Amino acid sequence: MKKLCLGIFAMVLILVITGCSKLEPMTFEEIYSGDLSEVSKIEIRHGNGELKEITDQSIINSWLDSLKNIVFEPSTNQDGQVGYLYNVSLFEEEILTLSFSTTQINDVYYNENEQVLQQLHSLFNEN
Repeated sequence: MKKLCLGIFAMVLILVITGCSKLEPMTFEEIYSGDLSEVSKIEIRHGNGELKEITDQSIINSWLDSLKNIVFEPSTNQDGQVGYLYNVSLFEEEILTLSFSTTQINDVYYNENEQVLQQLHSLFNEN
């Protein structure tokens, strides 16, 4: 009887833990913990290693404005992934505030999003 109660308790505990950790879709503005208008520099690296730095505030504001309402859908596969098409670092002054790739923000993996890919491609190739 004691083993049965312990087994049921363990199953309930697992269900509670997995239910609480469900990842929800979020906009980029919700994901970013700071104030997007305070971003003063963007570094964007292409998967081939080429790096570009953007410090023009009008380009930064316009690009972040185009990104802030895009919804990021968490991937059902949260196992580690390798490689990226683009990796972006956002800075406020010289402080790194967020670094993300085409499929990962913080420790969460997201489904590739065509809108995001277009915005990244545009930022990298037009600046």
